[in-house]
Amino acid sequence: MSETPNETDRAARNMYALILRRLGILVAALAVIGSVVGYLVAGTPGVWGALMGAGIAALFMVGTVVTMMLTADKPLPVATAAGVGGWIVKMVVLFVVLLLVRGRDFYSPGVFFLVLVLAIVGSLGIEMAAVLRARVPTVDLSGRPERGPEESGARD
Repeated sequence: MSETPNETDRAARNMYALILRRLGILVAALAVIGSVVGYLVAGTPGVWGALMGAGIAALFMVGTVVTMMLTADKPLPVATAAGVGGWIVKMVVLFVVLLLVRGRDFYSPGVFFLVLVLAIVGSLGIEMAAVLRARVPTVDLSGRPERGPEESGARD
């Protein structure tokens, strides 16, 4: 049995796809521009700091949007469990990465931090703009019982 997605699911998926494309562009720009600026500021460690920051940002931003796309048509408890589970996995990965690079001098912590801050601010802007412009219906009438013409007030 195949179900066709309703209008709300389709609109939400379109919004998530737009966010995903824009976040991909943001991460790529942060990696490239951050690497160039990082190299000019801190040399090779600046490049590594920018690439690490962009990688962590990509993990968080893209991971969240992909989870939302995959669970857009699922019941709320399933979507919530996927979101919380994904968040826990991302936090574990972040802590492991931070523990592994703690005290190392192959990357610039300042460049790493700056790229992460720019990624957070940029992703908030992208997500807010997409949500505000999205045409996602807020009322779903698909579960409403059908009424005949005599019940709806129509006259012959």
